[in-house]
Amino acid sequence: MKNVIGMVLALFFILGCSSKHIEVKEDRSFYFPKKSSSVLYHYAKDNIAAQGPRSGYYPLENHLDSLSARILLAYAATKSIKLQYYTFHSDPAGKLLLKALVDAADRGVKIEVLIDDIALGDHDHSIAVVNDHKNISIRVFNPTNARGALHNVEIGLNSDTLGRRMHNKSFIVDNSMAVFGGRNIGDIYFGLNKDDYFVDNDILAAGPLVNKLTYAFNLYFASKFSVDFMHIAKASVEELKKGKKKYAESLASPEFKHFKKVVLNRPFVDAFRKKKLALYFAKAELYYDGPNKIGTAPDDRTYHIKGKIDKKYMPKKSLVIVNPYFIPDDEMMAFFKTLRAQGVEISVLTNSLESTDGEWVYAYYSFKQEALLKMGVKLYEIYPSAFSEALKAQAYNLHKKTPRSALHAKAMIIDGRYFVIGSRNLDPRSRNLNTEMVAVIESVELSKHEKKVFDILTEPEHAYELKLVCDGNDNCEVRWYAVIEGKEVVFDSDGDAGFTDKMFVFFSRILPVEDLL
Repeated sequence: MKNVIGMVLALFFILGCSSKHIEVKEDRSFYFPKKSSSVLYHYAKDNIAAQGPRSGYYPLENHLDSLSARILLAYAATKSIKLQYYTFHSDPAGKLLLKALVDAADRGVKIEVLIDDIALGDHDHSIAVVNDHKNISIRVFNPTNARGALHNVEIGLNSDTLGRRMHNKSFIVDNSMAVFGGRNIGDIYFGLNKDDYFVDNDILAAGPLVNKLTYAFNLYFASKFSVDFMHIAKASVEELKKGKKKYAESLASPEFKHFKKVVLNRPFVDAFRKKKLALYFAKAELYYDGPNKIGTAPDDRTYHIKGKIDKKYMPKKSLVIVNPYFIPDDEMMAFFKTLRAQGVEISVLTNSLESTDGEWVYAYYSFKQEALLKMGVKLYEIYPSAFSEALKAQAYNLHKKTPRSALHAKAMIIDGRYFVIGSRNLDPRSRNLNTEMVAVIESVELSKHEKKVFDILTEPEHAYELKLVCDGNDNCEVRWYAVIEGKEVVFDSDGDAGFTDKMFVFFSRILPVEDLL
């Protein structure tokens, strides 16, 4: 028994004291095209090239359209596909996109994949099979030394370095068109998971902004923190045979074929194929953390987005925020207070305790609810039964089971003029630890469209509205108002969450972990 304990302790010591970053010696050099390509512009209804310096945008709040867009772009690719994600699942959505990528690689298209290592520990062999293709190059951002079952153990023991992750998301084709926003790749992001559904938002871009997305991708792909997968794992000849056979069998299943048919039977797909895709044209700026952010102290702002965003985006009339992980720090609270004193209307949509997958985040956000409401900030929280009937009725839902909804979108609307979309949450982890990316698009028309989306998300059938109930002595309590199953309801504590969740939140507030969330 002592020998077993000794071996375990030794293993933990080795993992804890191992090289905390696997990295190449230094950042690689890379080629950067001087301007975006026009090779895919003919899929749009309007002349994109004539719109410069503006780019064209197509909103992808619909989950199926967002997946369809990536697949169609992969089908249309002629030279290159670059994709950068926090997670890439091996479920039907992942397989459908992977099939499009492999087909493109078979045509000679160069595929470059950058994936964060947070969820890859048990998938090395299947990734190695794909990485074996001569036209596919996969790199992993900030990988662990240990793989498999010890992957998460090493991250936990080295949270100061391996806990720093790449959260950026982009899908770029031929330096012509791109899809970016809040979604990773997996069923849960595209409304295909029978148990859970992430309410999210992406956007398709065509034009000069894509060149900036390409540069950002190349910067990360060339980073010393991006390690060639061949140095992490390789597949044997036998593993290659088994992997390819298993993959082919999954694509041949009736359920997968049905799913593919539904995804590609969309009005968006029809417009794209008929080259009638209608776009919003606007100027935009792209902002992102540098990859070296994960190698610097959390309070070192050298590689952070913060401080780089133009002051012209300062709200003067209204600020609409959609964010799933919302923990306003003291600086943000002071900022909100200043805006409210100037008459700026502020509305925030985030997760309820019932819908969130981050109870710790909700616990610390709940500290600020009363103060925000007293300022006059409008607070909304999505609840798990949002859009349940629509999701249940969709054609791909063969199980006819209602998934549980949660918010995952990260967006803002400033003064009805600027639409902000990207990967960044409003919590300490996004601010200080992970790398993130956002775009600011200057378009009144697109902002109007996105405000309509916000109004739908915050309807009482989809989200609680939080309000203060105060007595004559200014003693106030927060109440949650909603319409559930056609009836108006009011809750007095964290919505309709269960007792266990409420107790978890209560005790979570005691622990000093806010900076890690």
